[in-house]
Amino acid sequence: MNNIYTNNQTNSNALLKLGAIILGAYVLNSLLSTDNDTVNYILWHKKRIVYHGICYIDRMDARLNEHELRGLIFDEFDYDHAKPRTKAQVLEQKRIQRDKPKYNVHHNY
Repeated sequence: MNNIYTNNQTNSNALLKLGAIILGAYVLNSLLSTDNDTVNYILWHKKRIVYHGICYIDRMDARLNEHELRGLIFDEFDYDHAKPRTKAQVLEQKRIQRDKPKYNVHHNY
């Protein structure tokens, strides 16, 4: 019986070490990850800005289609490089307050 107890204790220590390694790798990955997945975009109509927005880069086409379905009228669009979502949100708010686009109702005061 004494041998079984020692073996279980060794297994517990090994599992504890493995868990610590996995947790450490997860924390390190979160600290090093930049998650540059969000773009700021602008909708234009007749050379005037009518909307500022943000979306995940892989949803850009879908987002433009959503705007068309909602009835937003635009003839051009442009978007910038991908960045972390929090930075994109701050930039969006500043641009909306600065430009006061026709279709933006939030941050437009």
